Amino acid sequence: MEKEMDIKILKSSGERAIFSLDKLRKSLKHSGADHNLVEQIVGRVKDELYDGISTNEIYNRAYALLKKTNRSLLQNIN
Repeated sequence: MEKEMDIKILKSSGERAIFSLDKLRKSLKHSGADHNLVEQIVGRVKDELYDGISTNEIYNRAYALLKKTNRSLLQNIN
């Protein structure tokens, strides 16, 4: 388990919470991404975080990267 970051995020309920890398990883793994892809996306998203970012914005950034990567992988297969 990795040490939590000191980034406070804004949940959809309006509550503020500490950002959790583990929660982001679990969400990406649940979507079917393999370990290497999860770590690449977590690294990219982590670099773009700032205090007050919403969970919705984090989700949008992470899944946009996942979608872009999956599209590239599919094009390489064809």
